[in-house]
Amino acid sequence: MQLPKRSPSNTTAKKPLDELHDVLEKVRVRCGIPGMSVAVLYKGELIFAEGFGKRNEQESFTVETLSTIASVTKSFTATTIGELVAEGKVDWDKTPVSEYLPEFQLKDPILTSQLTFVDLLSHRTGLPDLYIRWYKNNVSRRELIKRLRHFDMSSKLGSKTIYNNDMYAVAGEAAANVAGIPYEDLVREKVLSPLGLTNTGFSAMEMRKRPNYTMPYKAASFEDAQKGLYKMIELDHVYAAIAPAGDMFSNVLDLVQWGRVVMNRGALNGKQILNKESIEETLKPYTIKDDMPRRPDLGPATTYGLGWWFDTYKGHVFYRHTGSVCRNCTSLTIYPHADLVIAQLFNIYPCELGPILDYHIVDELLNLPKTENWLLDVAVKETKMAYDTLASTLHGNLPQRVLNRPPTHPWQAYVGMYFNPVFGDISVRMERNIVTGEEALFFIYVSFDDQLVHYHYDAFVMTFDMNPEPSSSLATFQTGRDGMVAALTVEFYLQGPFEFKRKD
Repeated sequence: MQLPKRSPSNTTAKKPLDELHDVLEKVRVRCGIPGMSVAVLYKGELIFAEGFGKRNEQESFTVETLSTIASVTKSFTATTIGELVAEGKVDWDKTPVSEYLPEFQLKDPILTSQLTFVDLLSHRTGLPDLYIRWYKNNVSRRELIKRLRHFDMSSKLGSKTIYNNDMYAVAGEAAANVAGIPYEDLVREKVLSPLGLTNTGFSAMEMRKRPNYTMPYKAASFEDAQKGLYKMIELDHVYAAIAPAGDMFSNVLDLVQWGRVVMNRGALNGKQILNKESIEETLKPYTIKDDMPRRPDLGPATTYGLGWWFDTYKGHVFYRHTGSVCRNCTSLTIYPHADLVIAQLFNIYPCELGPILDYHIVDELLNLPKTENWLLDVAVKETKMAYDTLASTLHGNLPQRVLNRPPTHPWQAYVGMYFNPVFGDISVRMERNIVTGEEALFFIYVSFDDQLVHYHYDAFVMTFDMNPEPSSSLATFQTGRDGMVAALTVEFYLQGPFEFKRKD
């Protein structure tokens, strides 16, 4: 796709999006975004495609710049499974996924026998997201899937969206098991290669082998971000275990091409590349996200299909998925009846500009009444709110602290290995804090290695430096009948508490 040349500056006829470049540069600064790219495909033509700011400390962010696309990966996973459905190798909603992947068993055998691909891909299983156990975990995808059989959960399927990355990992691995090849190779074979998406692939580490990719940034506050006081950080790695939920990378040019194919039900340049019926199945709403109260310009609720969110804006239906990982953010939106696809990449988190920019573009292209100053007002306010929310979640859901209440055991009594059949091992050790010079407790869980900070009694604060959202949880040691420390309970990211029994 070639972008048409911009009109000369002395041209009097104003065209839609003529002023978008200048406005976006202003809003980029006001929202504290180091680098970004935007592409707009309208009625088959690439009418806007530009990069802004920096992709690293030296080089510009361009439309060719690659970035991790996080949960936008889910649309690729669902479509790949749809190709297997078209080939008659699997079905959407008749056969339980456990027949395709015997390692997938839940504690309730009846629920196991009911869950199909549609249940997993539409987030209606009822299972909460246990993402922390996948994060940077070197344990294999199938081993982590096996551990789900120990998790207590509801045996009733619901109509509400309970967003779950684990189930996408299960679905992707089940499809790979049927095909007899790794999940990543399956997506390349069924989707990426046929569509010629050569700038799209898997793993941030693989992305780094390409010449033009972005690095992520973070800022201590919204005010710092606005002043350009953000810091470049390293790309995270080892997301392979949960790859079907969010481990792909791409650029905005490939993403609008992908959106165009989905909008055209699998057709590209007049040729049917992907199965039409399968694409249509992914675009049916299955669950409801309770989003009340909502802006008057939007529909009464957001629904979820198979790898896509659905909503309306001023009466216009759109499909969308967003994502954030490695502190990079992505937004891909399709307005099917307007023949419009919008793709955006940003290299900082939090960033609320993506969906809001869509509304500005739609107002301009479709000549809709202007109800909000989306970019220079709403986007700035929403981004500030996101920073405030992120600051509050850092402390998790900690109870009121009881001051001057020491632990009931000496430090050494807590040292040991603790095990949970779903989450694995947590190791607790004692060593000297190199800053304070005092003895302290430290923990290791998967890739996390940090100090346990005493809170009150036998409760400690356990901090997980995750991307994009670091979080603190309450970890409480339990004393057994013999007076010895017998277990450790942890509230992971506002979930739980989950019990880890002492192994030694």
